[in-house]
Formats: sequence, C-alpha cells, structure tokens
Amino acid sequence: MPRKHVEFIQSADVEQKPWVVEGFPEGAMTRILSIDPETGDSTEIIEWMGNWESDSGYLNCNVEIFVLSGSIRIGNFYLGKYTYGFIPEGVCLETLSVKEKTTALWMPRLYPKFVKSFQDSPEAKRQLYIPSLSSEQYPWSPVLTPGFPAGAMRKTLRMDPDGGRSTWLLGCLPQFAETFAEYHPIPEEEFVLQGSITTQAGHMTKGCYFWRPAFIPHAPSYTETGYFALVRGGNPHISYRGWIPPFQTYYPWDWNKQTR
Repeated sequence: MPRKHVEFIQSADVEQKPWVVEGFPEGAMTRILSIDPETGDSTEIIEWMGNWESDSGYLNCNVEIFVLSGSIRIGNFYLGKYTYGFIPEGVCLETLSVKEKTTALWMPRLYPKFVKSFQDSPEAKRQLYIPSLSSEQYPWSPVLTPGFPAGAMRKTLRMDPDGGRSTWLLGCLPQFAETFAEYHPIPEEEFVLQGSITTQAGHMTKGCYFWRPAFIPHAPSYTETGYFALVRGGNPHISYRGWIPPFQTYYPWDWNKQTR
C-alpha cells in the first residue's frame, strides 16, 4: 500500500508519540509526516532531548537523516544543523549518539530494525555510505529539472546510482514564480526549512510538508520572501506541464477558483 497523498500539513500539528525502533534505546519522540503502512517507508521528525546513544551495529534498510536543529554523532562523524547523512542497509555504525536536544528528519525505506554488530552485514554497500555532508559547505548549482523557471538553485545531497530517488535542497529567490501547472511521473515530497511559498493548496511556511504520489498535478506557485526546502523526488526529476496526465480524466481542484 503506497503512502497517502499529503498536500500539505504543518509538522508541528502532527501528533508526537514515542519513537520505537527495534534494537534502539527508548527516549526519543517522533512525528510521522507520511508512511507506507505496509512497508514502513516513511518520513518522520525525530526529537531527542539529549543523552541518547545506540550500540554498535547496522540497520536492516537504507535510511536518510537530515538534521534540523542540534547535532548527532555517527561514530566520529558530526552532523550539525542542515547536515545530511545516508546510511545504507547493513553498514555498521560505531555508535549513533545525541548529547543535546536535537530534531532531524528520519527517512527509512522500511520499518527499521537495528542489529547489534561490530561489522557490516555481508550484503552491505559501504561505498554508498554518506556519514556527514554539511549543506552549508556544499556549493549551489543550477536546477536539473528541464524547463524549471529562473531564480532557483539546488544543492544535490544524494542521487541513487541506478536511477530512482534523488535528494536535494531547493533555494528560490524572493518573487520566484512558477507560472504553469505540472505533474511528475514519480512521487515528490518537500519539507520547508525557511521562507514560504503559495500554491493552489495554500501558503506553506517553515515546517510545512507535502508528499505527492506520481501524476498528481499541482498549480502555479509564488514566493514573496524566498523559499528553502529539502526535496526528495526522481533521478532525473522529470516534469510535464498541464493539469491532466494522459490517463487522468478528473482532478478535484478547480484552478479558476484558486488565488495565488
């Protein structure tokens, strides 16, 4: 069962509950922004109050981490604010520890389980491991989506080597406008880090989040203040302009009744 369409939510309004991962210590809280209830593929905001530490070991699935505040250590690697990490399935971590109040986006591909170990699992792809990538030290580059309007740049955090998913930061200048409706042949999700943007679904501000399944049209957008967000989408992230995908005959939003 795929994730449900989320368009959009303020993460602070999502109920917080204890974070439970088999093999990990208790003591953290989670807000689940979206999830596939069958597989556990999800995007969550984890909050640690400090003094939390795992044993040495590995996870049963790929996990992406993006720190929103505070800091995390993975072994000797430090992840501060707006630092990204990618932990491939089976790669042994010396420890994962949090010493201060910290929040981070936690994005596992399955319901995660932690296995105590001092070595990688036999199937681990350590060459794909990204223990710490500080976005502040990473350069901006032009957007890769063909036809994307001027006034935006991106910082690519990770691209699947065999296609599929990609994770990046999107930055848009004040008064950036996307003047057309579009849809994508793959799912797309965004979490607003700073600034704001207005779409047909409303005014998204810091902490807002959406997850769109493939082929969900979305209308023109505009930012007066500028916009900075974490994005996960396709590799490449292909866009088609228009309201109606080839096989879709109905869509519940009427753009003529919307204002920007």
